[in-house]
Amino acid sequence: MATVLNALRVTGTSYASTSFLTTILVVSCSLLVGCSKWNLEPKEIDPTNSNLPAVSVPTTDVFTITGRGSVISFTFTVTPAPRTTITELGVCYSLTNKTPSLADPSGTSSVVKASGTASPSSVGVNGAAKGTYYFRAYAQLQDGRVSYSQVGTVTL
Repeated sequence: MATVLNALRVTGTSYASTSFLTTILVVSCSLLVGCSKWNLEPKEIDPTNSNLPAVSVPTTDVFTITGRGSVISFTFTVTPAPRTTITELGVCYSLTNKTPSLADPSGTSSVVKASGTASPSSVGVNGAAKGTYYFRAYAQLQDGRVSYSQVGTVTL
């Protein structure tokens, strides 16, 4: 074994003793034992902590304007997430789709965009027909991801 250790070459350098190998082994073992003490085990990614802004709709009002029909007013808030840039705010709504979204494959969701990205924001749906509307406020990020509020309903 001493012959094998004496002939060991690491990046072109020959080591004449086992002290280098012993040092490497001791340091490696110390690091491995220390990792459990530092809690460095891999963690599963929590899908609920996705670095998206939190969006909520605390206020929904319905107004009836004589001769013009009903107006639904949505006021919503956005709590930004770290290192994200919000590029668009608004509300998706539908009479038939129970989870309205920007990318509604059925084409039954409508969108009303806010005029800016300040929170709180308000948007309105003019001339709303009678029925139960499903709605979600949204915040779209610069990278294209979208964060939605919980689905709410309002009946005219």
